[in-house]
Amino acid sequence: MERTIGVDLAVDPRATATSEICWSRDGAEVKPPRLRCKDEDLLDLLSGLVSGERAGVDCPFGWPTAFVEAVAAHAGHQQWPGSTGRADHYARLRLRMTDRVADATIRPLTGRGPLSVSMDKLGATAARWAYLADQLAAGGHPVDRSGAGHVVEVYPAGARAVWGLAGTRSAQALLQAAPWLRFEPGVQQAYERNEHAFDALIAALVARAVALGLTSLPRNEQEERAAAVEGWIHLPGPDGLARLDPSAA
Repeated sequence: MERTIGVDLAVDPRATATSEICWSRDGAEVKPPRLRCKDEDLLDLLSGLVSGERAGVDCPFGWPTAFVEAVAAHAGHQQWPGSTGRADHYARLRLRMTDRVADATIRPLTGRGPLSVSMDKLGATAARWAYLADQLAAGGHPVDRSGAGHVVEVYPAGARAVWGLAGTRSAQALLQAAPWLRFEPGVQQAYERNEHAFDALIAALVARAVALGLTSLPRNEQEERAAAVEGWIHLPGPDGLARLDPSAA
């Protein structure tokens, strides 16, 4: 029996949820969601991962390098970077390398790409994650921002798009696409009722895709360097959901 965890992270614990899936050859059992998760709940959950387990967290693991460098220059009363080529520099301030890579896949499907962690309210959620990651590292569980360890960055809206589930957070629609998922009585309804729980469930499925090597990875040295600092979105392929079927393995 193997386990994957999904975390839909928000600034407010009341909007933070987790999901757990237990995988075996007989199927994938979805456990009831945990709602209103506080920092200590998440730290306990993520620090308890063992060999073979993965957790997918819906939150950027870092900020664009160009943004960090620009803010540091401004704080030190140094010349603002990008004084020439302002439009290109502004684009690099807004989006990380992984955001730009994911945008090429997601935008044709949904008409929109990843949000900016540096110039949108998403940055507040990233600040909560930065605290959690620091606490995990202090407890002997450092997070590899590229996703090479137990904990990976995921993007549930993007995963739903490539899986043909864009525009819906329906557990019933998910079950039709993945009939091998098992819900105990009342559990499916719990995911239907709460959008944060549903996104956590998608995050847990993507975490399984990561464990099976079915998500996008940095393609070159430049992307690898960026991923180590800025984080990396692990996006599954269009057939990735079907390939999670335990009976197919």
